[in-house]
Amino acid sequence: EKRLIKEQRKLSSKKFEGQNWLRQKKVINRLQTKIANQRKDWLHKESYRLAENYDAVIVEDLDLRNLAQCLSLGKNVHDNGFGMFRTFLQYKLEDRGKQLVKIDKWFASSKTCSSCGTKHENLELKDRVFECPKCKLTIDRDYNASLNIKAEGLKMLGLI
Repeated sequence: EKRLIKEQRKLSSKKFEGQNWLRQKKVINRLQTKIANQRKDWLHKESYRLAENYDAVIVEDLDLRNLAQCLSLGKNVHDNGFGMFRTFLQYKLEDRGKQLVKIDKWFASSKTCSSCGTKHENLELKDRVFECPKCKLTIDRDYNASLNIKAEGLKMLGLI
C-alpha cells in the first residue's frame, strides 16, 4: 500500500492522459491487481483452514457498509474483505457438509455478560474492558462478545 501511495503521487504530477500518465496508470493498475490478488489468496487460505478444522463456524452478521461509515473505520473495514471472506467460507463449508451460523446483527453480544447474562445498557464503544455490574466479571470487551456469539450459535445449532 505504501508503494501504491507513492506511485499515485507520481501519477498526479503527470499531464492528464499524456504518454507518461498512461504509463504510470498501468503501473498503478498492476499494483492494485497485485494487492487484490494477495488479499484473495489470504482469504482463500484462511477460509480453507477454518473449513477443514471445524464442523461449524459462527459469525456475527454485521452490516459492513454502515460499520464503515459510522465508526471512522472506513478504509480498514473495506480493505479486510470480510464480506468476501464470508462468501468463501460459506461455500467451502457447504462443500464439506458443514455449517456457517450467522448471528443477527442486533444481538447484544458486546453488552451482555458472558458469565451471568446481565445486560450492561450504558456500555460505549470507547470502553474496551467489559465490567459486569452484577457478578463483577472483568474481561476484554471483544473476548466477551466472542463468548456470547459462540454461546448463541451453539444454541441455534441445538447443542446447548
